[in-house]
Formats: sequence, structure tokens, C-alpha cells
Amino acid sequence: MRVFFILILYLFSIFFSNCFSKNFEIDKIVAVVNNQVILNSDINQILFYLKQEKNIITVPLKINFLTDKILEKLIIDTLILEEAKKFNIIVSNDQVDNMLRNIAFKNHITFDEFKKNIIKNNTNDFFNYEDYIKNIKKSLKIKILQDYILKNSIHITKKEIYFLLHNKIKEQNDLKKVSLKCIVLPFLKKENSKLIKNKKILVNNLFKVINDNSNFDDFYENFKKNKNVFLTENISLKPLKGLKKLFSNKLYISKRNEVLGPILGKKGWYIVKVENIKNNSLNKTNKTTTEFHIQHCLVHPSTILSDEQAKKDIFAIYNDIKTKHYSFEYAVSNFSHDINSSHKKGDLGWISNKSFDRSFKNTLKNLNENEISKPIKSKFGWHIIKLLKKRRINEHWKLEKEKIYETLLQRKIKLEKINWINKLKNSSYINIF
Repeated sequence: MRVFFILILYLFSIFFSNCFSKNFEIDKIVAVVNNQVILNSDINQILFYLKQEKNIITVPLKINFLTDKILEKLIIDTLILEEAKKFNIIVSNDQVDNMLRNIAFKNHITFDEFKKNIIKNNTNDFFNYEDYIKNIKKSLKIKILQDYILKNSIHITKKEIYFLLHNKIKEQNDLKKVSLKCIVLPFLKKENSKLIKNKKILVNNLFKVINDNSNFDDFYENFKKNKNVFLTENISLKPLKGLKKLFSNKLYISKRNEVLGPILGKKGWYIVKVENIKNNSLNKTNKTTTEFHIQHCLVHPSTILSDEQAKKDIFAIYNDIKTKHYSFEYAVSNFSHDINSSHKKGDLGWISNKSFDRSFKNTLKNLNENEISKPIKSKFGWHIIKLLKKRRINEHWKLEKEKIYETLLQRKIKLEKINWINKLKNSSYINIF
């Protein structure tokens, strides 16, 4: 009887354990990172998100390629979040809402519609609203810390920028098409060194005469009619890069009607006149704008300072500077409301003419270097402006410099991130099961 009872208990235990295992599978630990665990459900959740976002997942050669990549990301995220905790990084609800708005905008739906869509999927095993918001907060913490750590450890020098810019200018120069008129002192098949030397002297003398009298065209037409010692050649809209085959040295052409020479070429000594330069980006590269390097002292109205009072205050400061009661720099340090610039003498750096409204432009236009303006109003408040310098810059190349800077920044961020992650890994306990 006792054996029978034990047998019944055993059968019941098998039955219930099977039922329990079907409904309540124990989540598997796939990795331990310091004192944090990464579960199999964490990987499945990300897989679910990828499917929800309709990301195209190609079948890799390695069976667990995707799960391995997800696990690697989860390990890195865990390490960074631990660092974020040390830095006491907190993400506000406003920051979360802003991120959700950006996601909604990218998906061409309203913020409210997006939130409804999230809540609608709340019943899924791998998806609920609270988890989604938690993941958003984690992502923001990771981004905030990464931006802080990486950007503070990266330095881009002017030398790096100008080296790449110089290469860009060379490339741009090679794309030019030029039309040239050439006066050629040809080589014969067999010439001794003395004859070559005499020809060089002859062509040098001719070049000097042409330069002194600006009469290239006269000589060109004369040699074209009377082909004696000198010959003529016409090159029509040929890429500057292609002229390398004709001349032994690279041509540096900057403007029309420029006369260059003597240049050693395949056929002999050349004196060339630039008839035309065609460049597809010429209109872009020739656009210039004015930039101003300025300092300012700002008084801006607020709930406790009316516009009228702000105006009185700035004029009082202006009068005190003018009467040499104190300097402009003293005024900035002690009275300016611009906390971002007051600690650096109100320096705003170089600002493009296009950034200012008409009244500001007119004020700056009439200022001399190191002169201060009368108080002037903008949307930020009342300013006293000090003009340090002004310059004309090429808009196209300024934009190119900005692009180069951004390219260098992203490249260095990528390398610095790899180094940073490796340091975090090396100083952490990581066990993958």
C-alpha cells in the first residue's frame, strides 16, 4: 500500500512538473558582467524589437551570429550603464519624451499615435510599455556618457584639418578645365647640351619681354603666321590633370589671362597664356561672406528685469566705459548676463554676417577694429559689441573645413570608443555561458 502511494505521488509529481515546465520556463543566464546578469529573455526582447522595426535580417554564415552580436551589445551596454551610475547620470521624463517624439517623427506619426502603438503591444511577452521606456532611458544614459567621455578625450588640430583641406583643394584644382595658348620653342631630335642651354636662355628672354610688355598675343599671332624658331599650339578646355602628360611640372593656374613659363614639356620649352578656366563648382568656390570676431556685454530682460530697465542698465554701462570709469572687459566680467561668454571676456568667436539681423550688420559694418558699439537690441536683449577683427572668407571652403572636421571627429570617436570599451572590458569580470 505504501509503495502504491509513493508511486501515485511520483506520477503526480511528473505530471505537475511537466505542466509547470511548459508554462513557467526558467530564464537562462547567458552572461555575467561584474554583478549584473544578462538573461536569454534580454536577447529575445531585442530580437523582438528588431522584428517590430522591420529590420532586414540576413541569414549569416554562423548559426548564432545575430544572438552573439546582441549579447556583445548587451555586455557593452551593461558596462557603460555601470559607468553612468558612477557619474550619477539621470535621464528626465522630458528627455524621454523628446526621444519618443523624434522616433514618432521618423515614422511619420504623431507623438500620441506612437504612444498608443506602444501601449497596444503591451500584452506581448517580450514587449511592454514600462520596459520600452526603461530601454529608452538606458539608451539616453549611454549616449550622454559616451558623448561626455569620447568628445572630451578627442582633440582635432588645425594641422590635421588643413592637411586634408589642402588635398581637397588639389583635387578641386585637378578638376578644372583650361584653355591655353602656347608659344613653343621645340626640341630637335638630336640636340647637344649647349644648344639646349641656349634655347633656355632664349625662351627666358622672350618670357621676360612678354611679362614686361604684356604682349603675349602679339608674339603668339606673329609666331603663328611665321613658323621659324617658335611654334604655336592651342589647347582647348583640357582637364588640368590631363596636362601632366604634356608638361614635366604641374601647372598651378589661378586666373584667366595669366602667363606662365618657361615650362618644360614633351615638345620643348613652353610659354602659356590661360585663355579660359572652366570649373563646375566655380560659382560655389567664388562665393564669399564676411565674418566678424566679436565680444559682447549682454543685459537681457527677464521676469524681474523689464526691457526698459535693461535698456537703462546697458546705457549706464556704455557711458561708464566711454568715460573710462572701467574697461569693456571689466563690464563683461561683472555685468554681462551671458554666462557662456562672460568668463572669456565676452568672446563669441567668429560669426558669419548671415547670422545677424540688419541692425546688427549695419552696426558691425561701421565699427573699426577694437571699437565698441552703442547699445543695440536683439531678441536676446541689449548688447554692447566690441569688434576685434573682420575677414572675408570663401563659403565653399568654410563648408569643406566643417565637413573635414566632422569626418575627423567621427573617425576619432570610433577609434576612441573601441579603446574605451576595451579598457572597460579589461577591468571587469565577464563570464559568458
